[in-house]
Amino acid sequence: MNQETKICQNCKREFIIDPADFDFYKKISVPPPTWCPECRMIRRQIFRNERSLYKRACELCKKSMVMMYAPEKQFIVYCNDCYQSDRLDALKFGREYDFNKPFFAQFADLMKVVPRRALYIDFGTNSDYTNWSVYINNSYLVFGGHHYENCISCAQDFYLTDCVDTDFSQHSEQCYNSIHLRRCNRVHNSFYSEDCANSWFLYGCRNCTDCVGCTNLRNKSYYIFNQQYSKEEYQKKLAELRLDSWTGIKAVSQKFFENTLEYPRKYAWVRNVVNSTGDNLERVKNCIHCFHAAEDEDCRYSFFVPSGAKQTYDVDHVGLGAELTYELMSGFGISRVVFGNRVYYTHDAYYSDDCFNSANLFGCIGLRKKEYCILNKQYTKEEYDELVPRIIEHMEQMPYTDKKGRVYTYGEFFPLELSPFAYNETVAQEYFPLTEKEVSEKGYEWRKSDLKTHTPTLGFDKLPDSIKGVADSIVEEAIGCEHEGKYREQCTGIFRVIKDELRFYKKLGIPLPRLCPNCRHAARLAFANPADLIEGKCECGGRVSLNGVYANTSTHFHGETACLNQFKTPFSGNGSEVVYCEQCYQAEVA
Repeated sequence: MNQETKICQNCKREFIIDPADFDFYKKISVPPPTWCPECRMIRRQIFRNERSLYKRACELCKKSMVMMYAPEKQFIVYCNDCYQSDRLDALKFGREYDFNKPFFAQFADLMKVVPRRALYIDFGTNSDYTNWSVYINNSYLVFGGHHYENCISCAQDFYLTDCVDTDFSQHSEQCYNSIHLRRCNRVHNSFYSEDCANSWFLYGCRNCTDCVGCTNLRNKSYYIFNQQYSKEEYQKKLAELRLDSWTGIKAVSQKFFENTLEYPRKYAWVRNVVNSTGDNLERVKNCIHCFHAAEDEDCRYSFFVPSGAKQTYDVDHVGLGAELTYELMSGFGISRVVFGNRVYYTHDAYYSDDCFNSANLFGCIGLRKKEYCILNKQYTKEEYDELVPRIIEHMEQMPYTDKKGRVYTYGEFFPLELSPFAYNETVAQEYFPLTEKEVSEKGYEWRKSDLKTHTPTLGFDKLPDSIKGVADSIVEEAIGCEHEGKYREQCTGIFRVIKDELRFYKKLGIPLPRLCPNCRHAARLAFANPADLIEGKCECGGRVSLNGVYANTSTHFHGETACLNQFKTPFSGNGSEVVYCEQCYQAEVA
């Protein structure tokens, strides 16, 4: 089929469906999408609330618990122990399919009666206030990812030990306030760096030790703001920077962010990729418009696909053997899972939510080790095979229409109105931030912050400047966040420093933070590349960058004339960054 240009049903912008897309949709027997890739991604992310947590009693055992559902939401919520016990049989909530009512309206009714899990934590030990995490031990305020040990306030990481405020990182220890680290140790306030140690404020560095405020370095030691020092000079300068104090951190931070803009950035953080576009990609092939992906093949329009997905489109937080999967939020070990939320070790499942180790499901919620079920009702194989095509036809003949007039037939992900969460409770607000007014205009839900009943016992401006001046009694204080609950990044207004966190700060010489964990997380994401791509061109002008900011240190393949290479890049092209193609970037950092 030829390439076609469509108008997004949601944002009204044009988007393209190419022949490879049509081939995929035909293979899994779904119609082509009516929403553009970005709106589809946002729609899935509205179903993922990681860090907006509330307290309520378990509907079964009545014990107080922490959960991800706001108290006013009309859902039955069980604590994790009750949810995973033999006392819950989700099949007992099954019902006959009603051909006089839209499918999504029936699914919404089922959502209100099937108990939901308070938090998504699997294989967790001594890890309170965590969500969407697997294999986690002695950790606190950790969201997304797996294999955490003694970590605090981290998100979307793998194999971290003794880290605080670290996001999208892997195989690292004792790191702080950083994003996109690989195999680092004692690296703080840094971004997009690998195999580094004992360093502060790095950007795009690799295999560096004992460096501060550096950009694009390789195999270096004792550098400060890209200037070489002897070991003795470095230690003297380091002491003068006073990085154990908030005053010192602020001064170095400001200079670092200004300094890093004076160096070229690679058009995207990609390595060992073949015929692929996106950002933060490693060892992928034929992956288009993907973000945070590794070891995947033939995937498109996806976010956080960390390992081993094949022929998979429009998924978030999916991997570990996913194949022929489409429009799914969270899952692994799956095949032919289409339109779902949290589906694991399952095949041939459609429009299902929080189902495990199952097969041949349509419109099911909370099932385990089940097969041939529709709306949680058990059928024989023959009955299931006869009824599903009739339901698909009915979905096309009697679509669901939401309050903004958006039409949902078979082939669309769950309607936004079915999400248990408001926009600003979810990761959509983290990766595609909007104001309350913008959310309302787009027809999404916005949740007003709860009135704060707690007042700070200590203002952020009263905290000791240096960690050396902090008494152990600080753990008893309710510290006021500098944002005072007024910012849109789910600011909690106050926060506490727990004992393990204080030990971490004192051990590594890190001053106390002035922002709550949510605001710190938002500040890190603001320095990360967006999950979006534009058409860009290399800004190498031959001897210098086109904006005259950076002077090349080597001769490039195109000589003294401007580079003509083009690419898809997450960088905005507003002139604040110097963006080079792969060849020009490598010529400057090798």
